[in-house]
Amino acid sequence: MTEADFDTVTTIAAERSDIGIFLSSTPTGARSKFYQACTDKSMGFTEHFHPSSHNPNWDATMEAQFRAQLTPSGYTHEIEADFGAQDTGVFNKDKVDKAMSFQNYYYNPLSVIQLDRVKREAENGTPTPINRVYDGIPVPRNTFRTMGVDWDKYQASSSILIMDYDIESKKFIVVKRIEVPKAEYSYDAAVNLIVELNEIYNPTWIYCDRGSGEYQIERLHIIGEERPETGLKHKVKGWQFANKIDVMDPVTKEMVKEPMKPFMVNQLIMAFEREQLILSPFDEILHKQLIDYEVVRQQQNGAPIFTSENEHFVDTLGLAFLAFVLEFTELTNTIKKVRYEMAMSSIQKRPGQKRVETSLRQAAASETSFSQQIEAAHHDGDLPGDRPTWTQVRNSSRRRSNGRGWGSRTGGATRTVW
Repeated sequence: MTEADFDTVTTIAAERSDIGIFLSSTPTGARSKFYQACTDKSMGFTEHFHPSSHNPNWDATMEAQFRAQLTPSGYTHEIEADFGAQDTGVFNKDKVDKAMSFQNYYYNPLSVIQLDRVKREAENGTPTPINRVYDGIPVPRNTFRTMGVDWDKYQASSSILIMDYDIESKKFIVVKRIEVPKAEYSYDAAVNLIVELNEIYNPTWIYCDRGSGEYQIERLHIIGEERPETGLKHKVKGWQFANKIDVMDPVTKEMVKEPMKPFMVNQLIMAFEREQLILSPFDEILHKQLIDYEVVRQQQNGAPIFTSENEHFVDTLGLAFLAFVLEFTELTNTIKKVRYEMAMSSIQKRPGQKRVETSLRQAAASETSFSQQIEAAHHDGDLPGDRPTWTQVRNSSRRRSNGRGWGSRTGGATRTVW
């Protein structure tokens, strides 16, 4: 049954109130409509969960046999009736769920269903979740705060996400997620919203997708220049997902170019695996986009192509975390930055002294060679007629002589022979 068939059946069932819909299937790694009906409570379905262990005849022998016959994922789907990890998913579902269990808080107003959930959990002794909804009130300052922005020209909405580094837990926590509906969206409205959020949250860095945000980024830089107190001129940075990023190889210490989008996604994967991220357990949209995020195909060079539907908050989460990776490398500890250092030491000789001494030795050797040439050509036992009238001298010796002697003509004005 395809998703289009599901839409058709749902439309028919809506014609009469006495028509109901029942879905029955074995869970798989695919994130299909059946998965959505089981996990998205807003769709209005009631889940009936019955793994094979609910069978009255189930025993340890049956369990051992099935574990031996089935693959680990097959046992998870067929026997435990669990969806498990997504077949082509990028992020580990268990790690994403773990990230949503560290803190019980919310940063957007709760829906009616969520309020009812909080009420029922409170009756069972669960502490009330922490309210982190800030409506125009400046948030306490945190130097380690970033913002990711994904402006999408053609899809339904544009997305903004703000992330903090919590010093106590030593984890990165999402503190705000904003979705701007297409009907309310315009370039100028997007710029004004960023300026407003900057005043409330005052992030140190704002990383934006340049895909459809060239105008907005330029406007933010202009506003930052006109109003230096906002810091927008320096904190706003634009990135093209199709471009490459310079990263230092940890082994060779050389700068290499990495594809921007895969590098950003890999940083998020490592953060989830290291359990460094904290997500709100009430943010079902972000959770669903992370679980549904997958590799659609691979290019000839091996670079992955990720899904382009319902993934905007994954991009904003990636941009916000990328700002930590590139600007606060000590916190993420995933890459190394080039470090420029200067060392000073004392020497016994003056700078340039060695070069001077070498020049003097060469000059002395040249003078010695010239003297030896003269002595070889003239001997004390030579008769006056035996001595040569001409002597070869160095071309570099351009000095006139007024006296008489070898190498000069007698009488009148004299000149040196070269």
